[in-house]
Amino acid sequence: MRENGDDLDLLLAAIKPREGARALFANAGPHPALAAWGPHLDCRQDWKPDCDALAQAGAKLVEAANGPYDAAFVRLQRQRQRHLGTLARALAALKPGGMLAVCGPNAMGGARLADDLAEMGAPGKSTSKHKCRLVVAVRPATLDIARFVDLDAPREVPAIGAFSAPGVFAWDRIDPGTTLLLETLPPLTGHIADLGAGWGALARAVLARNPGTTLDAYEADAVAIACLRANLPGVAAQWHDVTKGLPHKGYDSIVSNLPFHDARGENRALAAAFARAAADALKPGGAFYAVANAHLPYEKTLDTVFTRVERLAERSGYKAFRCSRS
Repeated sequence: MRENGDDLDLLLAAIKPREGARALFANAGPHPALAAWGPHLDCRQDWKPDCDALAQAGAKLVEAANGPYDAAFVRLQRQRQRHLGTLARALAALKPGGMLAVCGPNAMGGARLADDLAEMGAPGKSTSKHKCRLVVAVRPATLDIARFVDLDAPREVPAIGAFSAPGVFAWDRIDPGTTLLLETLPPLTGHIADLGAGWGALARAVLARNPGTTLDAYEADAVAIACLRANLPGVAAQWHDVTKGLPHKGYDSIVSNLPFHDARGENRALAAAFARAAADALKPGGAFYAVANAHLPYEKTLDTVFTRVERLAERSGYKAFRCSRS
């Protein structure tokens, strides 16, 4: 089930703006309450769809915290290491005596928020509403955040031979869906796109197997795209929301490990949006090669977009497809 925004209502009501006060909103989401802070609220967001929504709403977006701040808001993230790193950096950016509010659905781990803050040396007051947990704390003069602040930092991961970071999809392994798709891909030529490219597992293998090809990678997670650029400097890597379509057309082939989660939870509409984007960006005669979770009815989605859908393989809970319009 997708989270419905109750956590934002609870979070942003926890600290009221006051004249001259500056605030940070980490893992920010669009909300009418942001307007009350005006230009005094710095919003950080690595997920492109949310970043675009914030920009459209007129929020002030920053690439990094520029404290010290009088207040900070932190919205819980699904991946625990990334959340803890974000929380620790938000505390560090506060003035001593500054207020911090952190909130998230219980189903995403909200019940642990008070314990997390206590471990960082900033115990807070916890309340619960709408199946969400809110904790409000005062930043003490000293913090115990050394082991948390870089917990989600990008790093070399020997198991994959690449640069990656906690919170990126399959950040420390080659996932079985990617493995299955790579086993079924035929030789590819020309200009290729990878949709939802992550740290570059699929793109790296496609380029290695098909010399002379060029590849554009599209990914909504800014941390993932930074890792991909480090791993594959010759790839045109774009921080982009694929559900809005692709900025370039005429690809000979497009590959994708189809997602069914976004930054907040399960979102089955993503696969349909990716399929439409791929179909619109292929040249005549081009093919879309995709892998998906076997328990989800993706054939119905693909059949609405493509003329021909061929199942290439199914194993270990995944299925791979070749799709075309001819």
